[in-house]
Amino acid sequence: MPRETDMRRFVCLALKPLDANPVENAVVPGYPDVEFIGGTVELKSLPKWPVRPETPVKVDHFTPAQRGWLLRRAARGGMTWLLLRVGKTWLLFNGAVAADIVGRVPQDQLREAAHVVWESKPSRFALRKELEV
Repeated sequence: MPRETDMRRFVCLALKPLDANPVENAVVPGYPDVEFIGGTVELKSLPKWPVRPETPVKVDHFTPAQRGWLLRRAARGGMTWLLLRVGKTWLLFNGAVAADIVGRVPQDQLREAAHVVWESKPSRFALRKELEV
């Protein structure tokens, strides 16, 4: 299974010009994995898409506390994001959108709701470009 720790390393490197820092979630339940000047990013990873296109893409490790944190921060004007890797595909979601649908809808709806979809790992520049405010 692709590891979120590998994603965290990549995201922190991509966002280094934005003073990115990995976050240990022991302080605040639900706090995202990476914070940077301009926002936060929650990271989730799955090994593959469901076999049937109509099957919801379950993300069991996307907790209610994480969903709640993304919604609360977004409601107060904060920039929150969720970066989901499924196999080789990377999808970037606005945090409020992610809190509402990620883990609950099939692949086609995830792709449609994503801020951007990369069919393979994005370049550091491409990721940073999407997250810069």
